[in-house]
Amino acid sequence: MRGPGRSGLVAQAFAARALTETGTRLRGDLILQGVVGEENLEHHLGTSAVLDRGFTADGAITVEPTGADRPLTVMPATPGVLVMRIAVTGRSAHASMRSRMRARAMADEHAADPVVASAIDAALRIHDGLRRLEAEWVESRTDPLFEKGQFTIGLNVVDGAAHGSRNVAFIPGRTTFEYAIFYPPATDVSEIRSEIARTVRDIARKDPWLRVNPPRIDWPMHYPGGRTDRDHPLCRTVRAAREQAALGTSFTGPADVLPFPSATDLTWFTAAGIPAVGLGPGAQAMAHAVDERCAIDEMVDAAKAYAVTAIEWCGAA
Repeated sequence: MRGPGRSGLVAQAFAARALTETGTRLRGDLILQGVVGEENLEHHLGTSAVLDRGFTADGAITVEPTGADRPLTVMPATPGVLVMRIAVTGRSAHASMRSRMRARAMADEHAADPVVASAIDAALRIHDGLRRLEAEWVESRTDPLFEKGQFTIGLNVVDGAAHGSRNVAFIPGRTTFEYAIFYPPATDVSEIRSEIARTVRDIARKDPWLRVNPPRIDWPMHYPGGRTDRDHPLCRTVRAAREQAALGTSFTGPADVLPFPSATDLTWFTAAGIPAVGLGPGAQAMAHAVDERCAIDEMVDAAKAYAVTAIEWCGAA
């Protein structure tokens, strides 16, 4: 397992070890899974592969770091995550031709065959429309477990230049924008794709250059969302176990219940009909960061919470 999950995996292993060494006998089975493939949607090599081989359960805890405002937050939901790539073509020329391009546009804003057309300028016009859609999502895309505004359309990768040259001396003839899109777990991804594609088409129809040279949209990656209701018996059990495990420590108090902000393998458990929640040591701000680390105290409390959960969920003989 990659960095952010290793501390939780160790904590789960120590929880199982503690149960064994104290002679605790559970009425049900306790299965530990350490898998690969979560980061790049290769769940068929990891969690889904394990489930497909019959290693199922009545409940699951994923161990991605869930430290949000407070450590060891209980997280019973993840958003859907969709990656979108928009490719836009332009008509390249020397950079000095930008003034002529602007003058032509001002003289005839409906001209569809300009001397030069910046692919980046055209892509930014699309981006402006997607920013407006993102603002609408604050009200139109919601989920009871998520705060308003948590579903976003984020431009995270920009690549553009003249064909065959990455030089400021040329007006760019191509550009690609890549977005990370977070959407409500209960919403079908086809609805999200349709809304975004329709927005892009509407922008292109009103734009002289894009109307004749429509952008290409690809969807290279999709991670479905998943959720377990906060009042589900598993979620209540984990919350109580986390509170009990933290007694007398700096983490004392009721557990926060929040959604995980990105994708986790919780999705594949809930898709298989297995209720799942996230509880893992480590701060989310440290995931993928330089000098990634986790406090030992959090790992110890997490191990206690896992052990208590196993006893309460499975029952002790």
